[in-house]
Amino acid sequence: MSKFVFKLETVLKQRQTVEDQLQRELAKLMRHRMIFHNQIRAIQTELSDSKGQLTAGLIGKVDLVSTSQFARFSAQSQLRAQTIVRQLARLENHIVQAQKQLVEAMRQRKALDLLRDKQYQQWKRAQLRREASRLDDLATQSYARRVVMEIKT
Repeated sequence: MSKFVFKLETVLKQRQTVEDQLQRELAKLMRHRMIFHNQIRAIQTELSDSKGQLTAGLIGKVDLVSTSQFARFSAQSQLRAQTIVRQLARLENHIVQAQKQLVEAMRQRKALDLLRDKQYQQWKRAQLRREASRLDDLATQSYARRVVMEIKT
């Protein structure tokens, strides 16, 4: 019995490779997004902790130096957070584009998968028909031999 050969197997493998690469790129972008979110959370935590320390420092004698340091720190932290938010917005656009590209690559690969499956089913039916035909021929030959043997005897 012959082996099934899909004529577009190399194209299918190439499309699978493209899809895998796009998945890796999307995962990389998602990792960057997670890093940005963690950085923003860290800045928020730092500001919250610093505000708590500043509040404790405002009881009794007020230290103007630490108050002005907190103000500078707070302003710098807000600038860093704004920069990260802008980077995050650009990254979100890249993620959306990467997702669209991945969906398209998956669609193209799936189309070839379906074509391969359809051709395999056709090949399998043809193989079964050939096998049935071969068995019919063998049965006919066997019957003809028996008839010939009966006539001779």
